[in-house]
Amino acid sequence: MKKYLLTLVMTLVLALGCMGSAFAAESNLVGYVNVERVFRNHPDMQATMSVLKLERQKAQQEFEAKAPSLDDKGKQELGQKLSEQVDKKEASLLNPIRAAIRKAIAEVAKAHGIANVVDASAMVYGGMDLTDEVMAQVNGAKK
Repeated sequence: MKKYLLTLVMTLVLALGCMGSAFAAESNLVGYVNVERVFRNHPDMQATMSVLKLERQKAQQEFEAKAPSLDDKGKQELGQKLSEQVDKKEASLLNPIRAAIRKAIAEVAKAHGIANVVDASAMVYGGMDLTDEVMAQVNGAKK
């Protein structure tokens, strides 16, 4: 009887251990997204890059117009000021795109029951590629 009970207990422990590891493996699924590709293909990216190119050109022209009358310290301060202006403009234009992409990643991951998503460049093996679904979500949200 003891042998039978011990066998039954060991079988139950083994079965529960296998079930637990199966559930743990499913919840530990990692997704990955090629964020660079999603950014490149974002519907607003081309217009945003055009605006940023114009801002950089304006800053360059302003620097070239004012620099001849400035000493080295003045040129450095002007360059820093103009660079900060361009950086602020870039952040104001790119942050909404970043937020939309993050939101799409979260929604797609949640739909698949995935708690962790990394950039595709960090994924060496395994995982689930969510890139196409995220791109579809971002493009669908813009329409």
